[in-house]
Amino acid sequence: MMNETRLLMGEVAKQAGVNRETIRYYERIGLLQRPLRTRVRYRVYSPEAVARVRFIKRAQNLGFSLDEIREIVNLSRAGRSPCSRVRRLLQQKLEDVDRRIAELLEFRHELAAFLEELESVPDQVDSSARVCALIELSSIRGIMKPKTLEKEVISNGS
Repeated sequence: MMNETRLLMGEVAKQAGVNRETIRYYERIGLLQRPLRTRVRYRVYSPEAVARVRFIKRAQNLGFSLDEIREIVNLSRAGRSPCSRVRRLLQQKLEDVDRRIAELLEFRHELAAFLEELESVPDQVDSSARVCALIELSSIRGIMKPKTLEKEVISNGS
């Protein structure tokens, strides 16, 4: 039977709220240290592995990339406080969010104005190759979603 202070991969994954492949991936990219192995090659982890995975997930929820998290973890492993780096990264993220909000507000304004303009355009069936003349009008008006929104849509698989 396993020592109580050691956890198998499935236990770490369950306690941290991730799947086993996530644990393996974090090992491969250096976010988790390689675990000890049993005689039958099962991975065994200390309880600190659960805390580390939870830390990684919290950092991701704040918008940190895995590369940024690795940098933060490596600073800590080297005995240096990563907090000043975290503050700088958070400031950059806040500025990025503010920029994206401004772009989205501008896009919203353009869409609202376009929708108001379309209220006077009658619905019609077009015999040409066009599906909906209203969408064609948006192209003429030059209305496009912001680049930051395109990244979001692509990363969400839409």
